[in-house]
Amino acid sequence: MTAKPTRVRNAEGTRRAVLDAAERLFAEKGYAGTSMRDISLASGCSQPLIHHHFGSKDALYSSVRARIIEEYVSRFPDADRVIEQPEHAGCEIASIVEFLRDNETLPRLVAWARLEGHHRMWPGDLELMQALIGRIRSAQGRGIIRDDIDAPSLGVMLVGLAVFWVENRDYYSDIFENGPDDGSYLNQAVALVGRGLSPRAHSGPGASKTPPNG
Repeated sequence: MTAKPTRVRNAEGTRRAVLDAAERLFAEKGYAGTSMRDISLASGCSQPLIHHHFGSKDALYSSVRARIIEEYVSRFPDADRVIEQPEHAGCEIASIVEFLRDNETLPRLVAWARLEGHHRMWPGDLELMQALIGRIRSAQGRGIIRDDIDAPSLGVMLVGLAVFWVENRDYYSDIFENGPDDGSYLNQAVALVGRGLSPRAHSGPGASKTPPNG
């Protein structure tokens, strides 16, 4: 009666060891620079066993990325489910910055994906973005966010504000008197986004719903 649970635990342990090793190596050397043999040596699992659990290197790479998205959803459970609730730009940016800051391999994986031409959305990321867009549209419907801004574009902008900061804050550290500070940046980003999104900021005389040319 105990044989089956033991096999399940071993299988779960194997998958976790392989995913941990693959994530670390893909972040260090990229997809092309990492071989299944490298992952086998780093994880302590044979290549046939890795193929048994994941099928191929491409499928393993997809599983690594899917696990990261699952971790984000586990940490912020409303991220992919709440759609009707109006968007709060500050919370969204802060959540992404916090997750990226606490997951050092993620920015490297993202950078390698760009360099190697892996432009497909990560497994589960489409659902996260669709939920975010839904929250933006809910806020627009309630007059919280300007309705002349395209919701998908705004969603990408919010994610971009968070991702760019985490990826580049060390590079720009010299321009800040006391060094880069996540809290200060978030306050500034929220102030910028909040005032730019407010319908009141564009409701005065002469306000235009289309940006000026040039």
